[in-house]
Amino acid sequence: MSVILALETTSEICAVALGTAENYVLESQHAPRQHNKRILPMVDAVCASLGIEQQDIACVAFSAGPGSFTGVRLGAAVAQGVAAGITAQIYCAPTSLCMGERLYRTSLRTGEYTVQRTSRRDLVYEARLRHDGKQCGFVVSDQLVKQGELVSDYPIFHDTVVPLCAYDVLLLASVHESEWQSPAYALPIYVEGDHPWQPVR
Repeated sequence: MSVILALETTSEICAVALGTAENYVLESQHAPRQHNKRILPMVDAVCASLGIEQQDIACVAFSAGPGSFTGVRLGAAVAQGVAAGITAQIYCAPTSLCMGERLYRTSLRTGEYTVQRTSRRDLVYEARLRHDGKQCGFVVSDQLVKQGELVSDYPIFHDTVVPLCAYDVLLLASVHESEWQSPAYALPIYVEGDHPWQPVR
């Protein structure tokens, strides 16, 4: 099995996982606005924990958002830099699918449901997912909506009750090995209208 380094920086959680889907080490810290200081030492720590040289990593996966503007960009930049430096590939994991995998792993949740993550003020990132017990996929991809606007027949899960975890990034990367790419394609996932600036009148 290929060794994967996975990064989660899209929320206040800063997390790193290393290994395979069956054998891995995870380090996770609640680190608001500290990701840039914590992430690389955490990468060194998990490599040392498993006795793995960075050159043995086949893929660097990152939670690609949508999410915290700075956090998503940091994850993409670190993934690209590390992967380019060790000639590894990258995988851009949609953060909503990471939430879906976390739900399945913690509650065996299958079928259709909606996931939400806070954006800013009263806005949330929202996606409808379906997990068939093997894989999680999009029914409706991420969009930016006002919190509380959705009227849905499907259960809604917010990131306040589904904490993000780098292992789910690693798991998605292992399942989607055919989607690994060159480090040049380490790009964040954004949604339309997702910026805090207003036009000057």
